[in-house]
Amino acid sequence: MKQSRIVVIGAGNAGSVVANSLSKQGFNVTVIEPSDYHLYQPGLVDVIVGDESPENVIKPVNKILDPRIELVKDKAIKVLPEERKVITSGNKEINYDYLVISPGVQNVKGKLPAFHTLDEAINLRKMVEGFSGKTIIVGYYGVIKCPAAPFELAFLLKQKFPKANVTLLNPVAQPPELQKPMAEKLGKRSKELGIEVVRGAKIRDIDIQNKVIEVEDGQKFQYDLALIDTPIKVSSEFSNLTDNSGFIPVDKQSLQLKGYDDVYVIGDATNIMLPPKTGALAHYEALHVVRSIINQVHGYGKTQFDGSAMCAVYGSGSDGFFVYMNYYKSKAYGPSPIFRSAKKAFQGLYWLSLKGMVDPFLEFSKRFFSGGP
Repeated sequence: MKQSRIVVIGAGNAGSVVANSLSKQGFNVTVIEPSDYHLYQPGLVDVIVGDESPENVIKPVNKILDPRIELVKDKAIKVLPEERKVITSGNKEINYDYLVISPGVQNVKGKLPAFHTLDEAINLRKMVEGFSGKTIIVGYYGVIKCPAAPFELAFLLKQKFPKANVTLLNPVAQPPELQKPMAEKLGKRSKELGIEVVRGAKIRDIDIQNKVIEVEDGQKFQYDLALIDTPIKVSSEFSNLTDNSGFIPVDKQSLQLKGYDDVYVIGDATNIMLPPKTGALAHYEALHVVRSIINQVHGYGKTQFDGSAMCAVYGSGSDGFFVYMNYYKSKAYGPSPIFRSAKKAFQGLYWLSLKGMVDPFLEFSKRFFSGGP
């Protein structure tokens, strides 16, 4: 077992969980990661509205990885699955027995300031702090990581600026069946807060000079402050692996790259669209891949991933919601102060979760909310 070499591309949420777990099991693990810092992405919303300090949502990559892991501070620029090889920007050729691709994604550049890096979030925080207008628009277009996040941002901004008119531009006219329980909860809370949710509002153009957003049906929305999330895409380094969706195709039960039983893809880069591409889904995908690789090495039976994901979502004031979802069903709970407290508490637990220290609790929670054995 110790002779098997596991290579992990990316030290984000999913990649760190896989690397740490397999390293503790005695595997030879190499992580390829160009960044110095790991970012707790859900915390960016708190940074933007001034509820969290920027330094609390990042940690050095070498502090979150098991010390036995070989960390290659470099960027993977090519995966050659036929040759079991990864090529880096530093001209390194790294061979593997099993490969886990977890590089994250990039956001398409938009006309408005972005908020997917810490520097971008800090920039938006300054804009929010200096806001003195009357109209705020939150929205998104295309595939984004978490469809609940724009609602969270709208709720928090309405709480911060109760006299402002807040509008949420939602490109989805009707949510998929799997997302309806969550959509109903968030839609009801929006109405209670006086936030206008415009469904089916697909953004056509943003006139930043006149501060006007136009959607495809011709409606125009004037704004004083706008926060628009842009679509995500897999970076060009992995274009040889993507399909027509622009993402990397996997078997959704095994999470293996189609056609290869020694390559797994997890996190935002997969072509799995439901459940949405949240950190919770990435974490459960990582746990599945750890079990699957161990089973392959030992010759045990195959395991299947059920698409489990769960997370707490900000409501407003002291309230929050809780959503559980897998490939087949979903449930939404709240509003309740318990779920807001859980959302806040998880920021501290997140760093422990990367090292497997809350996995028993996550497994228990999945069984409880899914109703499974």
